[in-house]
Amino acid sequence: MSQFTISETSNTFFQWLTASVFALLLLVATAVPAQAQMEDGELPEIDFSVNLMQSAQYISEDIDADANSNLTDDGVYAGFHQIRAGLTASVQFSENVSGLLMLQQEPNDFGTNGFSPAVDFAVMNLQVSDALTVQAGTPVTGLVNFRGFSDGPVVQGNPLIGNSAADMITAAQGVKLIYGSDAFGFDLTVNTGFGGNVTGDFTTGENGAASTQAPSGINVIGKARYTGSDVFKVGGGIAVQTGDRGIVFANGDRENYNFPDTPKSSKATNAAIPNEVILQGDAKVLLGGADIDAWVGYGSGADGDATATFGGLGVKFDVNEDFHLAGRFSGALNNEADDNGSLGRFQAGFGYEIYDTALLKVEGVRQTNQDLAPIATGDGAGGPGSRGNSWYGVLTELSFNF
Repeated sequence: MSQFTISETSNTFFQWLTASVFALLLLVATAVPAQAQMEDGELPEIDFSVNLMQSAQYISEDIDADANSNLTDDGVYAGFHQIRAGLTASVQFSENVSGLLMLQQEPNDFGTNGFSPAVDFAVMNLQVSDALTVQAGTPVTGLVNFRGFSDGPVVQGNPLIGNSAADMITAAQGVKLIYGSDAFGFDLTVNTGFGGNVTGDFTTGENGAASTQAPSGINVIGKARYTGSDVFKVGGGIAVQTGDRGIVFANGDRENYNFPDTPKSSKATNAAIPNEVILQGDAKVLLGGADIDAWVGYGSGADGDATATFGGLGVKFDVNEDFHLAGRFSGALNNEADDNGSLGRFQAGFGYEIYDTALLKVEGVRQTNQDLAPIATGDGAGGPGSRGNSWYGVLTELSFNF
C-alpha cells in the first residue's frame, strides 16, 4: 500500500523525520499523560507492534525463446526475497480520538534496495458513536469485505503466500466513513490515489517547451456487508471515478512472485481490471474448521470500451490450533477479446505456527495466461498484466508478528 518512496538524496532528511515522529509519539506517551491525569485521570495509550517476514521462491516460466529474447534461457528464477519489516504505532489520544502509523520496509511496494522504510499507512480516527467512525489519512481502499491479504510484512491474515490474481485492494489518500453493528456494516470512501491532485493542473516541461495535464478526479467507493450469522457472511460494493485518473485499486497492490527482468514494485503477474466502474460481491462461510471465501466482480472502462470479469474461491482448513491447509483459485476474463483472453492462478499450501508469534508457510502455485494483455493498462515489462507467459513455482515464508 505504498504512499511515497524515499530517494537516496532525501534519505538523511527521512531519517531525521522518522526520528522526529517517534520522538513525538514518545512525548505523547510520557509528557501528555501527566497533564491528562491531572485533568481527568485518564491516560492516553500507545501500543507498538512489529512485523517481520522473509520468503524464498523457485519459479519456472514457460518461455517462448523467439518471442522473449530478453529473458533467461531456462526461465528458472530461484532465491531469497528481500526481507520485509514494519513498525506500527497505535495511539488512543482520548476516548473518541485515535491514530495509527505504519512504517514499513516493503520492497515489493516501494521497489527500493537496502533498508529504506517509508510511511506505508497512516490514519486518524474520530469515533462519532459506538457504531460510526470517520477516518482520514490513507484508509484501506477496495471492495473486499472478508478475505485475508498479504501486504509487506503483514502476512499472517493470508493462509497462503501470494494473493489472488485479481486482488482489488490498496490504500490511498482520502477520507472514509465506517459503520458497524453486530449484524450489518458499511463504509464509504472518497480518495484521490497517491498523488493527491484533483484539479488536473498543467505541469510545464523543461524550459517551458511542453506541458501535460495531470490526471484529475476522485474515486468514490461504497460497500456493505451482512455479518449477523456465525456461519454465513455476505457483502458487495461499487467503485466509480469522476475524472480521468482511474480507480486507484484496479491493478491490485503488488505481488509476492518476483522475476529478475521486472522491477521489485511491478504488478506484472496481476490482472489489470478496467478502471472506470468496478462492482464486486463476496461471501464467507465458516463450517467447523473450514473457512471458505468466494468472490466475483466486473469492471468496465470508459464508454464501455473494455470489460472484464474476475473472481475466485479460497478454502482454509484448520487441522489443529497450529496447522492449517489452504487452497485458492482466482482469475480474470477479458470479455472484449475475440478469443476471451484469460488469466488463472491456482495456489495450494499449508501453514504451521511454530510458536505463538511465528508462522511458517509453504505454497505451490501455477498461473496460466491466455492473451490477457488487452485488459492491461500498463506498458512495458513492469506493467499490470504484462507477464504474458504461464509459470509455476514453490515458495516458503517465515513471519513474526508481535
